[in-house]
Amino acid sequence: MIRSRNLVVLVLSLAFVIAPLGTSDMLAHSGALNKDVAARMTLMSNMGRNMGVLGKMLQKKAPFDQGKVVEAINNIEQLAVETPKVFEKRVLDPKSEAKELIWEEFKSFTKISTGLAASAKQLSNATKSFDDLRPALIALSQSCKECHSRFRE
Repeated sequence: MIRSRNLVVLVLSLAFVIAPLGTSDMLAHSGALNKDVAARMTLMSNMGRNMGVLGKMLQKKAPFDQGKVVEAINNIEQLAVETPKVFEKRVLDPKSEAKELIWEEFKSFTKISTGLAASAKQLSNATKSFDDLRPALIALSQSCKECHSRFRE
């Protein structure tokens, strides 16, 4: 009896630890009523997560790993390419942080995203050491900041 109780406790503990890993984006954006807005928010969360990988290495909270750097930068490039696509529909939601200005100045919005993708593509092969990480992160962050300060609430 004690053995089966311990097994149940172990299984339940693992379920509470593992389940959120696959649904963290869903939970983070469960308040969004519109699926297109939820998709945009998930994309932006993924962008932030990849920037975080680079930031942790720069802050020495994680060891420098060129493979992970390249993977994160390649992910950022792909997410930047996808960004205008998920904003094509002019949809707002109470949970959305997107300004109407995105659709009023969609060419400018797309240009920033395209610039981020181009920077990431260039930086993917150029970021080979810890010393390359800071300038790479600054270059990527500039596009993020430009877009957020102009098009995000």
